Amino acid sequence: MRRCYQTVGGLSVRLGIGFTGSPFSVGEIVEYAKMSERAGIDSLWVAEDYFLRDAVSILSSVALSTEKIKLATGIISPYVRNPVLIALTVATLDEASKGRIILGLGTGAFSPMEKMGITFKKPLTFMRESVEVIRRLLEGEEVNFQGEFLTVKGVKLGRSPYFTLLRPFRPVRRRIPIYLAAKGPKMLQLAGEIGDGVLLTAGCSREYVKYAVENVRAGAEKAGRSLEEVDVASYILYSPYRFEDVNLALKALIIHIISRASPSDLKRDGINEDESRRLRETLEKEGVKEALRLLTEEMAEKYSVFGDVERCREKVLEYVESGVTLPILMSFDRDMPRVIRTLRELSEE
Repeated sequence: MRRCYQTVGGLSVRLGIGFTGSPFSVGEIVEYAKMSERAGIDSLWVAEDYFLRDAVSILSSVALSTEKIKLATGIISPYVRNPVLIALTVATLDEASKGRIILGLGTGAFSPMEKMGITFKKPLTFMRESVEVIRRLLEGEEVNFQGEFLTVKGVKLGRSPYFTLLRPFRPVRRRIPIYLAAKGPKMLQLAGEIGDGVLLTAGCSREYVKYAVENVRAGAEKAGRSLEEVDVASYILYSPYRFEDVNLALKALIIHIISRASPSDLKRDGINEDESRRLRETLEKEGVKEALRLLTEEMAEKYSVFGDVERCREKVLEYVESGVTLPILMSFDRDMPRVIRTLRELSEE
């Protein structure tokens, strides 16, 4: 699958662009995907945040409206979608896009899963089983699988017990890249062991990236692989505006990230624990609007990239130097044409 590189600060770097199910409509994302393709962006990633627009429907529309840009689920969860259905879905998307799909797979966040009555049990085992089933189906096997959680009996992609005389459906590719979303050390190591790539969450710091990469390396080495065989993709919160004008939704997300962080995470990221405590208490007692008053530029800069093109270029390079091989810039600014234009300008020195 062709990769699109741009030169950023003297380094050859692929850039991705990220969306979630809000605030943009499906039609708007389709138009932004076309703009991104013309700007030379390598890949477009769509997160599936419950309970917003779903990623698969968005990517279906984008696939039929673009020609070159790679398209990724970023992520969908096998806890919500059965892994057999995921294999069928990603193979269909790959057909629609003529071989441009990346499967981003992850457990998903605990809170919305709980609202749907879904419980996490041994997520490492569940994800390992899910990846195996999906891969084997995409490779054309008739899969019989009995795991601790998953049971698959005689399933072959493209074959239906009810339509035996129809022309069979054959996936465009037998090897669709699978990226595992990971945060904790064990899931990061699993991504290094079995993933084509790892996907780091939006709002991670450069210090966290270094920690994550070492765990991915450990997992890769366990499987007899090198770190270079695992693509390290990371969402990066992005705004082409100075701090005072950064979108409030982005700032609010940073507040939630800081308020949920453990003392060890805060220490690693260089965040004052007293400031973090005041932020968390204000958020809990007075709400996000009051908490926004306490968010400083120094805090926000730990978990995002914002400012003019020169400053953004410098900060994106810091992520690359920390170990990210595919920065995925995610912005909530309404003026997305400007955002996309500035992504192109990152490579124009």
